Amino acid sequence: MTTAIVVGAGVGGLTAAITLADRGVRVTVLEARDTAGGLAGGFDVDGRSHDGGPYILLDRPGLEWAFEQIGERLVDHVDPIPLDEVYRVRRPDAPDVVIFKDVERTTEGLDRAFGGSTADRYRAFVRQMARIYERLEPFQRSPFAGAKGLLREGLVREGLFLLRGLDAHLRNAGLPEPVRDALGIWTHIAGQPLDKAPAPLAFVPALVHGVGAYSAKGGIRRIPEALARIAEARGVEVRLSTPVARIVRDRRRVLGVETASGERLDADLVVSNAPGVATYARLLDPPVGELVRRTTRLPLQSPGVAAYLHAEVAPDVPFLQFWLPGGGEHCRVLVHAGAVDDTRPGTLRLVAPTDHAWAEREGRGGQRALLDRMLEEPWWRDAVTGFDVVASRVPVEWGQEFHLWRDSMNPTMTAEFMRRGRLAHRSPVADNLLLCGSSTHPGQWVSFCAVSGILAVRQWPG
Repeated sequence: MTTAIVVGAGVGGLTAAITLADRGVRVTVLEARDTAGGLAGGFDVDGRSHDGGPYILLDRPGLEWAFEQIGERLVDHVDPIPLDEVYRVRRPDAPDVVIFKDVERTTEGLDRAFGGSTADRYRAFVRQMARIYERLEPFQRSPFAGAKGLLREGLVREGLFLLRGLDAHLRNAGLPEPVRDALGIWTHIAGQPLDKAPAPLAFVPALVHGVGAYSAKGGIRRIPEALARIAEARGVEVRLSTPVARIVRDRRRVLGVETASGERLDADLVVSNAPGVATYARLLDPPVGELVRRTTRLPLQSPGVAAYLHAEVAPDVPFLQFWLPGGGEHCRVLVHAGAVDDTRPGTLRLVAPTDHAWAEREGRGGQRALLDRMLEEPWWRDAVTGFDVVASRVPVEWGQEFHLWRDSMNPTMTAEFMRRGRLAHRSPVADNLLLCGSSTHPGQWVSFCAVSGILAVRQWPG
């Protein structure tokens, strides 16, 4: 019987394991932590459920596709919550920008705040992005070869769209700067400027006003929890608290893995759901020098600082509230789960991104100082009373707990990286080594991680 080892029980590793098991492969998943889910996982404090990682919104169509590929229906395992007010962006020097599911309600607010032709320009931008997204959407479900790959396939308009960054598309729409910043908020919260961000982030308003944006009852963590149950029901062995020390390679084949305790496990196939750079720079043994040099030069994204709170919250505090302070300070976000999920009343997450180089330079002390300063900022405290900080994380703690590469969330999704494509699902140096997870797919939505595990396995002819 063919055997496979999956390194890491994140969302991508779990969908890869299920897909392999459905092929009749005997699969063992080795997870370093004592729970599955990776950065999409969560934790409980005093009976309240918290999402631990960076994921906030659900791409429902992508998740539904991934669940369909493993013979399941998303709604049988996860209760999606449609969002009416999707998010609000505040700043000290301009009116709030509020993005609703309904495009007309959104444009009414833009018209009141900014006047002129802002509403018409916004509608035109949404329509344009919806048309381009419709043409590019199938490529979310195939191995991504970058913009140049699209050009080689004759998809000139689509390739040219990706060759330009997010900022170029937003400026071309003629929207006021506060609106551009609001539409690009997902790159702000990733800690990178608009002029470095990839073009597909321009699709967000088209998706919000089209298929909609969703949360999940009980939190994003319900997705990996469901996948872990499905995996075990399909006969996948999931071994928790079992970190992998190395992936053993002999020329163009990997032979298996060795765990941190020294146990050797041989396999016909290894799928790595560990951080993509770490797979080549830390796990593959012997390493391939040129591949290590190339991947370790990629810019890295820090997970930032996060505080988890229980509080009394005013009823008008929305699910997602971003703050753009200006003055060189990074964006902040307050996630108020109880605004849309009656199973999590008074449950808050407060997050600030950090530059990766800054986080490495400052270390735990500087990272903690930023967290403490964020907790004292007035922009979020005026509607929150009696709060308790029940947990917190800074980059060095993320790195230690989740076994991250240099305390990072994989390579930053920059426009340049989008042009070249992500790390390949099928390793260029070993015929039976596959990679999955956010480093292999054009984005860091939890749905992309789920899709990546399925696509990785489809690259294997075994």
